[in-house]
Amino acid sequence: MRVLVTGATGFVGGRVAARLRERGDEVVAAVRTPSPDLEALGVEQREIGLEVTAEHLVGVDAIVHAAASVGPSMEDARAVNRDGTRRLCEAALAAGTARLVHISTTSVYDLDATGDAEVDEDAPLATEDSGDSPTGSAGNPYSVTKAEAEAEVIEATARGLSTAILRPPAVLGAGPTSTWGTRVPRRLMEGNGPPRHPETTFGFVHVEDLVDATLAALASDARTTVNVVGGHTTVGSYLRAVAELLPGPVELPTPDDDAPWRGRYTTDRLADHLGVQATRTFEMAMTEIAGSWRDRAPDEA
Repeated sequence: MRVLVTGATGFVGGRVAARLRERGDEVVAAVRTPSPDLEALGVEQREIGLEVTAEHLVGVDAIVHAAASVGPSMEDARAVNRDGTRRLCEAALAAGTARLVHISTTSVYDLDATGDAEVDEDAPLATEDSGDSPTGSAGNPYSVTKAEAEAEVIEATARGLSTAILRPPAVLGAGPTSTWGTRVPRRLMEGNGPPRHPETTFGFVHVEDLVDATLAALASDARTTVNVVGGHTTVGSYLRAVAELLPGPVELPTPDDDAPWRGRYTTDRLADHLGVQATRTFEMAMTEIAGSWRDRAPDEA
C-alpha cells in the first residue's frame, strides 16, 4: 500500500509510519517540518501540514490521520482538529482515496453525562456546553474539537468515504513526544502533574496495540467507530508508577475535583469489528517507559 500519514512526527503517527515501513508499505508523511527519523525510515515527507489537497493524494491508497492539537484555546484546537480534518476528508473524497483511518480519543465522551458506567461507542460526546471531564487528557478544547473532528469524518462517510474512527484513552509507551511516557512525567517533576482524583479511572492502551488496531482498520472495509482500550487502572496507580521511575523525590498532585469517575470503556467492538485485541498490560507499558528514563542523559531527564 501507499499510505499518507498525518502527525507522523508525533508519538502515535511515528509508530504507525515505522510499522508500515517495516512491512514494506510506502509512506508519505504530511509534515510541517521534516524529521531525520522519518528520513531514515525511507518515508517521503511533504511539508504541507494539514493543507492536504486531492493532488497530494494521487497514488495514495489510504490515509492515517493521527495529527491533533491540544489547544491551548478552543480556536487553536479547532483550527487543527476540526478544520484540518474537514480539509483532509474533502481531499480524500475528491481524490477517490480508498480508506481513511481517523485516530480520535476517548476524551470525546461527555463523562458528566455518562456517569460511573460502561462507556460504549454510542455514548454522548463532549460539546462546548459540557464541562471538562475528570479524565480528560488535555482539557475541554481538545475533547470538544476532537468530537467535532469525528463529525467531519462521519459526514464524509455519508458521502461515500470508507472510514474507521479509533478512540484510544491514554496511549502509553516510550518516546520523546509521548504524552504519558515523557511529557506528563516531566510536568510531574516540575510540580505540575494532573490534579485528578487518585481513584479516577485511568483507561490506557499500549501504543503498539493502537498501531495493531490502525493496521487492522486499514485492511478492513468496516465503516465503524471503536474504543481501542487495553485496560483500566486508576490515576493514582499511574502517578505512583511514574513517581517511582523519576530521579529524585516527586510530590504527587492534590486532586481538585470533588469525586472520582469510576466508569470504564467497553472494549468488545474492537475484536468484533476489526478482529484484533489490545493485549499489552499496564505493567508492560510502564516497564518500557521506565527503561527509557533510565537511558536518558541527566540533562534529558
